[in-house]
Amino acid sequence: MVGINRGDNGKTAEASQTGRFERVVLPHLSAGFTLAMYLTGNKADAEDAVQEAVLRAVRYFPTLRDDDARAWFLTIVRRVCFTAYGTDHRGADVISIDSAGPQLVDDRDQPDAATSRRQVQQRVRDALEQLPPLLREAIVLRELQDLSYAEIATVTQVPVGTVMSRLSRARSRLAGLLHDVVDFGDVA
Repeated sequence: MVGINRGDNGKTAEASQTGRFERVVLPHLSAGFTLAMYLTGNKADAEDAVQEAVLRAVRYFPTLRDDDARAWFLTIVRRVCFTAYGTDHRGADVISIDSAGPQLVDDRDQPDAATSRRQVQQRVRDALEQLPPLLREAIVLRELQDLSYAEIATVTQVPVGTVMSRLSRARSRLAGLLHDVVDFGDVA
């Protein structure tokens, strides 16, 4: 009787694949959570979406063709948010983003400066919340996640020209909403 003997080679290959997944995908969990927070507007849903995205990433890891796992993983997070959690990326729902991302205030500042900085940050959050979801998504991916235009196009599954257009419109709207707070130069 001939049997299949996985022996150490099967375990070694599996461990190698697990190690590659941990090196290539897991460093992007924070980026996935930030994106999920902006798309779902709810910390619990964002955590669930990232957990589901990790499960899908493990399942489909063999389909990752190159080592650009960040865009690949963020695409999975985006799909989970839009399908499993009912995020309507075409609608104009406004979400709260207070708990997404780090606070930028240095508590060592003078009280007046820290208060002023917190007020400006709140104004920026409020302005971001006023953007339509697709424009907000483009800003989050570009400015907070530092994705290239090509990576954003991959994540959102739209042409690079559409990414550029969305970013331009988002920046123009932000400039209009924050004209009294920040000097944007010639953006508006």
